[in-house]
Amino acid sequence: MINSLRLLLIISLVTCSFYIRTAAAAEAFDDQWFYNASGYSRAVELQRQLKVPLVVYFYTDWCPYCHHLDTDYLPNPAVQAYLQGVVKVRINPENGPAEREIADRYDVRGYPRFYVIRYPSFALRNLQPFRPHGVDLTPEQFAVSCQQFAPVAAPKSASSQSMIVAPARNARSAAAPERVGTAALPPIVADATLPSLEAVLQKYVAALGGKEALAKLTTRVIKGKVDLIGVARGGQMEAYLKAPNKSLTVLDVGPTGVTKQGFDGRSGWFFSNRLGTRNLKGPELAALSADADFYHDLRIRELYPTIKLLGKTKSGFRELYVVQAVPRDGVAEYFYFDVETGLLFRRDTTRYTPAGMVRAEVYFGDWREIDGIRLPFSITQSTSQMALAFTVEEVKHNVPVDEAVFRRP
Repeated sequence: MINSLRLLLIISLVTCSFYIRTAAAAEAFDDQWFYNASGYSRAVELQRQLKVPLVVYFYTDWCPYCHHLDTDYLPNPAVQAYLQGVVKVRINPENGPAEREIADRYDVRGYPRFYVIRYPSFALRNLQPFRPHGVDLTPEQFAVSCQQFAPVAAPKSASSQSMIVAPARNARSAAAPERVGTAALPPIVADATLPSLEAVLQKYVAALGGKEALAKLTTRVIKGKVDLIGVARGGQMEAYLKAPNKSLTVLDVGPTGVTKQGFDGRSGWFFSNRLGTRNLKGPELAALSADADFYHDLRIRELYPTIKLLGKTKSGFRELYVVQAVPRDGVAEYFYFDVETGLLFRRDTTRYTPAGMVRAEVYFGDWREIDGIRLPFSITQSTSQMALAFTVEEVKHNVPVDEAVFRRP
């Protein structure tokens, strides 16, 4: 199953690199967010300049309520209308000490936290749609709460205007946010109590269902949805895989259009209804070939000639084993296995795209058992440019898959 998700990763990186170029040319980022510590500094300064409210949103990748807020509340048209008139920053306190320090400054003790500061000298307000006691707010009610903190008149000493309105588009582009890239490796502890690398990999295979159960599968068809966080939601995804190494991935995501990527066992290709079709070569083809391996999880040792257990780290309440794996043709990747369950919690990877090297963090959750193996039904992917959320809705194994679907159109 994880190889299916790697294919989604590759095609989404290519898709995102295209979207970034076209969206910038079309000035499509009316709802641009700043990100993390460097973005927070820029956002605070921009709020002072524009005299509009500041939204500070604290989240983590593993928080289900954060995903709920991202997919069901923030895309609401009324919420979007409010967000287009404010300065806003998203901060993941687990990305580093600078982000953690900001979270401590705001006394963040749980997630999500959606703070609004109407003006620099005003007190902050926590707009929390999820209520520990009572009924959660609907997206529409959350929008009404946001609208209560619309731009207000600045103090007379700061401005003679009676009302501050949303900044003009050219004002936003003049102070374009500087998004941070994939965070550096978290603190890693290595000690004598660590198991062997083989023990970690064996526990992972066992957690998936075991070698025998995985080897019984010969085809897989996946269908679900994909959201481009803050931009588009409700997109469609499909993946078709056939042993030993054939694959087709299809995404239909709002502004990016329909994209497909296929590997027929020897050659790979990429199709976009906006860019046309091209053959994959070099590192792109090598990455797709490895990720199309149907039994990838059983052949990690073969596919990554250089691999080692670096130690343990923590993500929230989880302890994780950190494994560095270097493929034959590519840069080092990092796998984070849950110490308790053995399952893959996170993967850091780098991929070649037409726009250059792109780094990504991928998180796996909502593991369910299907046909004797466990699969993640929730996957989030973050790059320095944007975030995507994949939700698997249907998985079928050992169904007929026509060889023709893998051929270049």
